[in-house]
Amino acid sequence: MQLSTSVSQLARVGSVLEKWVKHLGIYTVHDLLWYFPFRYEDFRNIASIGSLKDGWEGTIQGTLSLIANRKSPRKRTLLTEAIIEDSTGQLRVVWFGQPFLAKSLAVGDRVSLSGKVKSDRYGMQMVSPSYEKIVPEGATPIDDAHVTTHTARIVPLYSLTTGMTQKQIRFLMSEVLPLASRIEEWI
Repeated sequence: MQLSTSVSQLARVGSVLEKWVKHLGIYTVHDLLWYFPFRYEDFRNIASIGSLKDGWEGTIQGTLSLIANRKSPRKRTLLTEAIIEDSTGQLRVVWFGQPFLAKSLAVGDRVSLSGKVKSDRYGMQMVSPSYEKIVPEGATPIDDAHVTTHTARIVPLYSLTTGMTQKQIRFLMSEVLPLASRIEEWI
């Protein structure tokens, strides 16, 4: 791969994602490397579930003990509800309008969730956190935080176009970042 390589030749870039990326003015690997985040979120603070307090922001890691979809009685939107647990306790998790999560995450999966903890009349919960599996299938991690991309670290946030996700642009960046050393220094 070269700096002049078209983004259409990158892994997981189909015609739709290529159109969205080009809408952002990104045509080559060089353009992608020069597409900088507009801010960062610091999710390096990893805590146990038992130590969480209302308003805390960071990352928790644990095992899913329940995940299911249901319709919201008031707003008629789909909710995905889960319970994550570690050795210190359990925490409710809710995502709105993301029913695919019940198929991509399963009971027993070890996950990393980053976001803000809120307290309501039912107890503590995380609403729409960033998520990822922390143990790839067939692998054993040495350090759980080391294998994450979207949680448990400083996470870049990019300006996007409709239909694109932060996870997609972060994946593309991770593919081309090793080529940054080929950019000629001009200072």
